[in-house]
Amino acid sequence: MDSEMVLTGSIIDSWVEPMGSERAGSRLVLQVAPTDRPGDLVIVEAEASLVPDRGWLEDLGENLCHGSPVEAEGHLTLPGRFQARRLLLAR
Repeated sequence: MDSEMVLTGSIIDSWVEPMGSERAGSRLVLQVAPTDRPGDLVIVEAEASLVPDRGWLEDLGENLCHGSPVEAEGHLTLPGRFQARRLLLAR
């Protein structure tokens, strides 16, 4: 499951761990409905530092980005779980 791939879809849910924290080492978790399989939700995990815009990160932490498009580049770690090394977010 280590082959690189690109996942595109819409954000259904989002949060930052530890909760309410945007400090170094924080993790962003997105629940994404893939464009080609919207019924099969995928959990996308990424370092919070991949989101350079602090306002975006705060909105993601508060789950204010429901329905926003996302493109994640990375690999599947388990069925339904994706580790991103690059994120492209749009409002």
